Amino acid sequence: MGARKKTSRKKSRWGGRRRGAGRPPGTGTGPSKHARINRVVAMLSNDELKTLQAHARREKLPLGTAAYRIIARTLRRLR
Repeated sequence: MGARKKTSRKKSRWGGRRRGAGRPPGTGTGPSKHARINRVVAMLSNDELKTLQAHARREKLPLGTAAYRIIARTLRRLR
């Protein structure tokens, strides 16, 4: 095995964790029981995306929120 060539560069002290930075572990309440934590991806055709974008614009909603509401409403009907 070949030995690694040593460089004369000084190691940078930037990066990594900072002592005392951030919230102490275990002090948060965690996500609410109603938090939406599961991610689902759907592939849309160009026409379907245009329809969804138009709907989101009409309702003055972000695209993801509009898609979520459509899916949630449909899932409630399936129960």
